[in-house]
Amino acid sequence: MQDKPLEGIKILELSSIVTASLATMILCDQGSEVIKVEPTGLGDSMRYLGTQKGGFSAIFANCNRGKQSLNLNLKDKKELKILLKLVEEADVFISNFRLGVNEKLGLGREALIKINPNLIYVSITGFGEEGPLSSAPAYDHVIQGMSGATSIQSSDDKPAYIKTLIFDKITAYTACQALTAALYKREKTGKASHIKLSMLDSAIFFLWPDGMMNETLLDKDVKKLPPLSSTYSSLVPAKDGFFVMAAMTDAQWFGIFDAIKKPEYKTDPRFVNASARSENMSELVAKALYSFMDLTVEESINALRANDVPCAESTPREEVINHPQVKASKTIFQMTSPHQGKLNAVSHPAIFDDERLSIDKTAPSLGEDTKTIIENLSKE
Repeated sequence: MQDKPLEGIKILELSSIVTASLATMILCDQGSEVIKVEPTGLGDSMRYLGTQKGGFSAIFANCNRGKQSLNLNLKDKKELKILLKLVEEADVFISNFRLGVNEKLGLGREALIKINPNLIYVSITGFGEEGPLSSAPAYDHVIQGMSGATSIQSSDDKPAYIKTLIFDKITAYTACQALTAALYKREKTGKASHIKLSMLDSAIFFLWPDGMMNETLLDKDVKKLPPLSSTYSSLVPAKDGFFVMAAMTDAQWFGIFDAIKKPEYKTDPRFVNASARSENMSELVAKALYSFMDLTVEESINALRANDVPCAESTPREEVINHPQVKASKTIFQMTSPHQGKLNAVSHPAIFDDERLSIDKTAPSLGEDTKTIIENLSKE
């Protein structure tokens, strides 16, 4: 049996949609026991978003594999008592409910650490616990607009979305890192942390290194140059389609110049080094992008790879799972769900000790484990 890094850690999750759900699924992949507490009736609203089978959606399955589902009416004192009993043995309580909701239910941090002083408490909100929007609702679309992401994505001065739940997922990854750090701190010091995490903070932190590079340096003599986002102006057009390429070093740019048969660009003052290229990035991108239109995608990629330039074909999403590199890496595998039948699943990206983490349990149906969890509690 595989020895997973977080075996023995027990997590209670009260959440809806992606942030806390994905965070705990990642930790579940790594060995944690996760009990997802869902309200009676419909449960987590993510169960009903998009493509679905067996009573719940693919996105729910992709964020909740390996967990147990406990179906409770937390406004009922008897059912609340079940959750409070579980708190006694839990290591982590994580929730992404709006500010004040857990407190009204009797599940605020102060109440729970009286039951279990060793409990790490994770509160995820949209905007944080201070300020004019502290109690406002938030979803990924809203955070994209507020964080500057739609501005960074703009084309022709029209802001645009990143067409994925990027900040839901970034917040989930941030929660994982913070929670793992809190577990390490508790191991060293015996102190259990209260982690407060907002989607807006997570989004801005994620965007900051490159997206906010022109908002970083404050002195008057700062020389502002086009941000790295300017290199994402468009995919590279070839005779029969599109591909992608990227270059950061002199050698990589010189490789592009050789691939497009423009070796004179290597000594062109506009393109000779990183500083010059930064000042003339728009012109450089235009010249490099449109030099492959007489070549096919395959010919372009072969020419670039011969010069060690990072590049790839633009792969349609339905073909990603069959890409030779994806297959070689065993990134995608098949599972069989008792509720949804055969499904593709993505491997946990971190490989521990040269072995992919084994994933053998799919997402639960609503309340699937309620009876078993309650019976086990009554035995204690």
